[in-house]
Amino acid sequence: MNGTKKQKPQYKALDAREVEESRKKHGANLLSRQKGKSFFRQFLSNLNDPVIRILLVALAINLLLLFRQSDWVESAGIAIAVLLATLISTLSEHSSQKAFSALSEESAKTLSRVRRSEGVCELPIGEIVVGDIVLLSPGEQIPADGLLISGEIKSDQSAMTGESREIRKIPSSD
Repeated sequence: MNGTKKQKPQYKALDAREVEESRKKHGANLLSRQKGKSFFRQFLSNLNDPVIRILLVALAINLLLLFRQSDWVESAGIAIAVLLATLISTLSEHSSQKAFSALSEESAKTLSRVRRSEGVCELPIGEIVVGDIVLLSPGEQIPADGLLISGEIKSDQSAMTGESREIRKIPSSD
């Protein structure tokens, strides 16, 4: 060992050209949107639920026995139960999907302070690119993955990990 101390890398604010290059190379700071299933496709998909399958088998057996006896009430009850359970499940998933889309759009509009070559500016989270220097204050959401350059933060990661306690973050020694 030569006794030299490892120097910390220097971080500089991006200029407009570097921002465009980073956006082209890495894409936007947005969750990729997956095309949602149509209501009918979701309904058919929910028919694959194990409980629904059992009810469908029971319905099929009842329909086969229906020809030997004239008691159709039980078969109609099972059919109604299958339809209602599948419809309620589909409606719930469809509304959750819409709510998630609305939240994603809203969160992309949240402003974050970023240091660029022209100075500190507030940008929507979707405009942040790889290489940007993001300035955080207590209580703010962290708008993207990144490296902590200086300071120390405690981060609530419960939305991602389920862990309820805050995690201490310090600058990397690399």
